[in-house]
Amino acid sequence: MILALLLPLNITIHCNQTIRRDADRFFGINLNYVRDRDSNRPGERPLNEALMAMGTRWLRYPGGEKSDFYLWSKPPYAKPIPQSLGWYATQKGDRMDFDEFIQHARGTHAEPHVVVACDSEKRNGLTETQQLENATEWVRYSKAKGYGVKYWEVGNENWHNNTSTPTEMAKTLIRFSKAMKAIDPTIKIGASGDSDHWWQEFLPGAAPYLDFLTVSQYTGWQWRTYDHFLTGPNLTETASGAVNAITRFAPEADRTRLKVIVSETNAKDYSPGGWPDSNDLGHALVTFSTLGHLLLNPKVGAAMVWTTRWMDDAEAPSSPFYGLNAKNELMPTAQAIRAWGHNVLPDLLGVDGSDNATEAFASRLDSGDSLTVWLVNRSRSLRDVNLSIDGEKYQIHSTEAFSGDSDKDLHPKWVQINNLRMNETGHIRGPLAPLSISILVLRRS
Repeated sequence: MILALLLPLNITIHCNQTIRRDADRFFGINLNYVRDRDSNRPGERPLNEALMAMGTRWLRYPGGEKSDFYLWSKPPYAKPIPQSLGWYATQKGDRMDFDEFIQHARGTHAEPHVVVACDSEKRNGLTETQQLENATEWVRYSKAKGYGVKYWEVGNENWHNNTSTPTEMAKTLIRFSKAMKAIDPTIKIGASGDSDHWWQEFLPGAAPYLDFLTVSQYTGWQWRTYDHFLTGPNLTETASGAVNAITRFAPEADRTRLKVIVSETNAKDYSPGGWPDSNDLGHALVTFSTLGHLLLNPKVGAAMVWTTRWMDDAEAPSSPFYGLNAKNELMPTAQAIRAWGHNVLPDLLGVDGSDNATEAFASRLDSGDSLTVWLVNRSRSLRDVNLSIDGEKYQIHSTEAFSGDSDKDLHPKWVQINNLRMNETGHIRGPLAPLSISILVLRRS
């Protein structure tokens, strides 16, 4: 490993190899309707400015589990009247209603992704009839207002609904899908799963009534420390499993059109004695790379980080579940999105040469006039790279890097860099700082 880090790593970008053409519409974040409303932090910068700073292109509302404990309105459903149920009703904060959410989506040019309550009456106190009415009236209102909400997810992490088997959940999903699409046939319906066992029982019946599958991709199980990141672990196991499940378990007629949306992702070790939570550089690097590996799979339509914030803004430094702090400033978790969102271009290109310590991604405009390259050094040592671009000639327009003093650094920073330079052969050569994301913006020469 030491010798490998001393030798230059040869990386090649293939301009004639396009992996997907919607990379600039891929990255997003979960909102928290309980705490995100600007009135909850008067005098601080507005949420929309923070979302624009990240470059998010998907927004999930009203959030994760809280979606199953949420009613968007009440009869006669003439306007949004958000209601929190169960434990969430005890949490302080002015609630962000559906109209306000749409304003955020439109103000940031983001795709709105809505989760409707679908859980057991034992858990949220609502009958299936009440939850179905909540969902259908929500679709009806959205259609009447011309909001253009296309993506509707039925329930959050449905495997936690411990009174329903996957087969029973499939029957519930079919009822919801039929009723919601009867009001607006243009919408897309999605539902969640977490394992082969779930998909094997759920998909045969549900797939014809679905348009997408959703998963929660939390990277880090049994990692214990940041160092496991240097071994080249699978960063997309749950999402890749769902993609494979479409081929294995869905009826053949539905396999081509079904996609996977990662409705939640973050760096989190849930195992006992796992990698301690911290909103630091190490977790941000893992989240950034996870997003990149998800982007490489064309069957994954979008990925949304969990989350803008949980309930107490004071926890922001100690938990990666805060993209934003009390001032709506970007924490390291959100900087992982910003590293993609600010410079990502539509066409994702093929790249050769990455290894466990260093990896590269590239995207460009369809015209070829502009190219963005991301170089990630996961290691704690300088890494020399030799970057070549196959098929086109470019000049460096700008370079910047996101890095810090250690993987535990709570305040990593963006800095302009000049250590990566183009030589007379058109190759870009230079050292990558330890624990860093370097971004090169190139223009066609």
